[in-house]
Amino acid sequence: MSEYLNMFEGDYNPFDALLKLLTEEKKRVEKAILTRGHFNPVDLSKKRPLTIGFAPGDGIGPIVATAARTILETLLSKEIERGDITVVEIPDLTIEKRLELDVVAPKASIDVIDKCDVILKMPLETPDSSKYPNVPSANVWMRQYMDLFACQRRIKNDEKGIDFTIFRCNLGTPYQDAKSAGVSFLNGREEYSLCFWPQARIDIERLTHLACLHAKQNGSDAVVLNFKDNVIKPDAAALNWAKDYIDKNFPELDYLSVKPDDFSYTVTQPSKLDSMKGEKSGREFKVTTIVCNNIVGDMAGDEAGMYVGGIGGVGSANISFSQGMFEAGGGTGTRMMLENRGHFSSPVAVVKATGELLEFIGYSGLKDSVDAALDALEKADLVPNGGKNGVTCDQATGFLVKLISEK
Repeated sequence: MSEYLNMFEGDYNPFDALLKLLTEEKKRVEKAILTRGHFNPVDLSKKRPLTIGFAPGDGIGPIVATAARTILETLLSKEIERGDITVVEIPDLTIEKRLELDVVAPKASIDVIDKCDVILKMPLETPDSSKYPNVPSANVWMRQYMDLFACQRRIKNDEKGIDFTIFRCNLGTPYQDAKSAGVSFLNGREEYSLCFWPQARIDIERLTHLACLHAKQNGSDAVVLNFKDNVIKPDAAALNWAKDYIDKNFPELDYLSVKPDDFSYTVTQPSKLDSMKGEKSGREFKVTTIVCNNIVGDMAGDEAGMYVGGIGGVGSANISFSQGMFEAGGGTGTRMMLENRGHFSSPVAVVKATGELLEFIGYSGLKDSVDAALDALEKADLVPNGGKNGVTCDQATGFLVKLISEK
């Protein structure tokens, strides 16, 4: 090992970083393994009182936040008045405060997060690593901290006949900060960029379990397994774990494994989504459910987002069996803010996330109301697109709130 250590200069020791990462992962995984055999989703429609945390975010976050919070509190006004549901704001969870304190999340934020059953989060900026290498993504941290092992993104376009959901593993893969991965020097120059790719079987099993439940609830007898297993060994293991879990726990379901490049090709041709063939039966099935690792799922969700108005139109549900964090699929619109175009941001993604949260806590009818309002917004050609059509976020918000208030 010493000959390898001699390759690197400076304070960063990749082997020390790896040991620390694996030690932390081992503790997390051992705790998660205790749930094996008891994957029972909690029915949050029966949990009252229930606390919803609201994070206004940064960048375009506070701009689109008005739509999300107003719609949420309007639709839940009776429950809030009775005290069955409480909406609390998560303080200090902004890029400015995190940089000031040099932390992934301030203690004041964590104290409120710990009290929440579900969270509705506006976009949060991930710091530019060239300027702020030691402040990791708060988005990733929140998913890990709350053990939200699955990111669920629904892609629905009635005109194209598309309706499928991507289940992305939020845990594992090289989403790491500068303390567990980094750049190393050789001969006084940056020559190595290093990270590690841990993937735990328990995370793939939990993810697959939720995906299989979704497939059955949506009348499908198969799931698509989307992993880069031909060149990435953790993905090869993950694919085998997913298949084994389905065989043992959902033997009535078939599956088809595809590579990310296969999916990228297929998603551009919606007709092919109706003619996938299962590996076990050879029968065709309609795609409703796709299982991916973290990185692949991120790209697949963004690519498929073109069918719902682009990345600004995708909502994301980060969930476990008992908690959830709901957010937009897009980011904080850094370029829009720098160009003073933030007021042209679209609230569609965060409003979709609001609907998904409502469904998660037992109000599927209210989600239908949100979806209907969004459909009306699109038909009225009032979806903001960064300033090209001149529609502002406030205009779109006013339209949506008026429709929902009249229901």
